[in-house]
Amino acid sequence: MESKAEQLMAEAEKSLKGFSLAKYFSGDKYEKARDKFTQAATQYKACNNYAKAAKAYGRAADMSRASKNDVDVTTDLEDAARCYVKANDTKTAADLYAQVLEQYEKGQMHIKAAKTCVSLSEITEGAAPIKWLEKASTYYRMQGSRASADELRQKVAEAKARLGDYKGARELYELLARDTLNDAVLRSAARKLFFMALLTQLATFTKENVMEDVAELRERFEEYQELDPQFDHLTREHMLVKAVIEAMEEESVEKMEAAVMDYDKICVLDDLKEKMLLRAKQALVGRLHDLR
Repeated sequence: MESKAEQLMAEAEKSLKGFSLAKYFSGDKYEKARDKFTQAATQYKACNNYAKAAKAYGRAADMSRASKNDVDVTTDLEDAARCYVKANDTKTAADLYAQVLEQYEKGQMHIKAAKTCVSLSEITEGAAPIKWLEKASTYYRMQGSRASADELRQKVAEAKARLGDYKGARELYELLARDTLNDAVLRSAARKLFFMALLTQLATFTKENVMEDVAELRERFEEYQELDPQFDHLTREHMLVKAVIEAMEEESVEKMEAAVMDYDKICVLDDLKEKMLLRAKQALVGRLHDLR
């Protein structure tokens, strides 16, 4: 298959030689060259040679530009970007996705622009994914796709927490929970969002202010229960938060560990939740150490 791809690439390149692209080539010849490049890309993909597939799509994009076909340019660049991702060249992929996004924005194709922003969020690092997710959420809201927009806002909150912006994450989780309560269809999801808001608040605890921090956490916990009757004593989330608050008020590391273990037996904690609970535990341990 790869030899077939190489042959198609050679045929396409040969058909372009000996002419000035701007002067002599007709649109039909550009399109034929593009077809060969895209066929070569397909062959390369079948061989899992995504780097060469990406370059073939790049040449296809060149032909689409020459024939002034913006739709095909965008398609070719997007295909090339996907292949660069699979070839682990995320920098080039991000550059191409940025060009694709520009085209979708020009055409006011907001859903496609949103999906491109999500793709960018998946291959960028640091604070960049947050920027792209927020932008994608905005596009979905512009199209009236609230569920998709809120799903991305939750990813933003998670990304903030993973970067250590626990205050920003808590504020966004709470905002999402409050918004969800106003929707009869989505309100059942509010409990888990309030739960995440409380966990992110736990992650902000410091050994110097454990008692003040836990008092504030209890107030917010009680407020959330009033806002959402489903966040009651029968839910696992309620049980964990209540037990952790009581353990910290009693300054008992053992009771806190037991509460977390009981929850984890039924609802397995992911790495983010574990990290946030551990930060609260470390604050309590630090306080007890300083009191000795």
